Amino acid sequence: MAPTITYRRNLSAEDAATGSILIEKSRWHRFPPPMREFAVSVGGARFLTRIVAEDCDCVPPPHQHYHLEANHFRDRMDFERGSIVEVRIDDGAYTIANA
Repeated sequence: MAPTITYRRNLSAEDAATGSILIEKSRWHRFPPPMREFAVSVGGARFLTRIVAEDCDCVPPPHQHYHLEANHFRDRMDFERGSIVEVRIDDGAYTIANA
């Protein structure tokens, strides 16, 4: 049995405005590749979501940012700027909740 992995994110104003959760580059390997749907559990309900890759040139060289789409379940949690969100990955199952 694989250990439980937790990704914690302090939501930024952009996260809250777009209804997405930025995935830090060092954690990309813990999530499915962009545009592949996968299930998450939020507040006891199951939702399908995906990672979206966004091309960016905020600093050279051009690169991508990965965002987990959360707009369709954000109402089940505190999704304001400054809120802490945890994505728990346990044996391939993803659970999202406030810390």
